[in-house]
Amino acid sequence: IGKSIFCAYFLQRFSFEDKEATIITESYSRKSVLKKAAAWKGGEMLGSAVDESTDSSAMKAVIDKAKTERQATHRLIYLIDGPPRIHPGDAQSVVFASPNDAWFSYIRKDWTRPMVVMPLWTMKELEAAAIELDLTMQVDDPPFDEESMGALEDVPVARIADLVEQRFHVFGGVARECLSTDKVFVKEQQDRIQAITTRPLWSGPQ
Repeated sequence: IGKSIFCAYFLQRFSFEDKEATIITESYSRKSVLKKAAAWKGGEMLGSAVDESTDSSAMKAVIDKAKTERQATHRLIYLIDGPPRIHPGDAQSVVFASPNDAWFSYIRKDWTRPMVVMPLWTMKELEAAAIELDLTMQVDDPPFDEESMGALEDVPVARIADLVEQRFHVFGGVARECLSTDKVFVKEQQDRIQAITTRPLWSGPQ
């Protein structure tokens, strides 16, 4: 799953486990620009604000209000989607980030903030997910065709497994491509890989 989906799951699960905790969620761009902020408690949103170009005061107000109204005896935690410029210094935080050299270099200097890497999916996990989610998956390449690949409930389990295995050998354990229901997206990603792997290596000036 993607980092944003996992962040949302973490929010839901943490809210269930600690209904009195105040949770501040922040979303950052790849260049560490704050795009959205929200405050939560007991699974309910207390307030939110989005980026207004050069004016980030609304997002700051949401964060400050949540921290001010939080009872001192209850927990405060930040869930951050994307790499921030710096860690919040007033509470615990969990950052969900795609590979980012600048961010990894920043946290590498602080032993109190360990980096945990989400493992890739195994083929068996992907096959089980495809069946459990009852996805509609279509492909162009033999031995499957668009007409024969309808809803998964109409497709023998063995053929679902073959389709997932076919994608697994191309994309590895990346669920976004292996479980995608958009055959155009899958083809585009496969073409990108092929273009990169068949690109001539630069041998230097002749």
